[in-house]
Amino acid sequence: MKRALLIEWDRSTGKRAGGVNPRDPKLQCYGWQNTDVEPSIEIRLVEDDRDLSQYEGVKGITILTGVEAINQAIDDNLGEQYRYSKTDSDIFIMSCNQKNVDWSKHKNKKLENTLKDLFDQDVAGIKKQKRFNKL
Repeated sequence: MKRALLIEWDRSTGKRAGGVNPRDPKLQCYGWQNTDVEPSIEIRLVEDDRDLSQYEGVKGITILTGVEAINQAIDDNLGEQYRYSKTDSDIFIMSCNQKNVDWSKHKNKKLENTLKDLFDQDVAGIKKQKRFNKL
C-alpha cells in the first residue's frame, strides 16, 4: 500500500515539520509542493517500509495511506496543476499585437498568471503543461 506524508515547511529556513529531512532518498516529493501558501506544503511519497508512528499527532504532518488519499491530498493542497511558458517569443509578440493585448491588466500579476490568462485568450506562442502527475 502506498503511503505519503503531507508536510508543512518554512520556505525561508527549509525546515520541515517533525524534522523531516528533505534529502532523505526514500521520501520523494515528485514536484508535489505548494509554495504559494504559508507555511508551504509538500507531499512526500514513502518509498520504504519505515515505521511512520513517529509522525502520528505531529503538528504540520499528516500521514496519507493509499493512492486515493494521496491523490486527494494533491488535489486539495497543491493548487494549479498546470504551468504556462512561452514557446516562441516572436510568435508570442506577434499574437499579442494581433489581439491588442492590454498589458495594463497584467501589470501587477505574476508572469505565470499572465501567461495563463493569455493562453485562455488563445494567444499563440504559449505552452500549457502539467506541473506534476498524480499516482
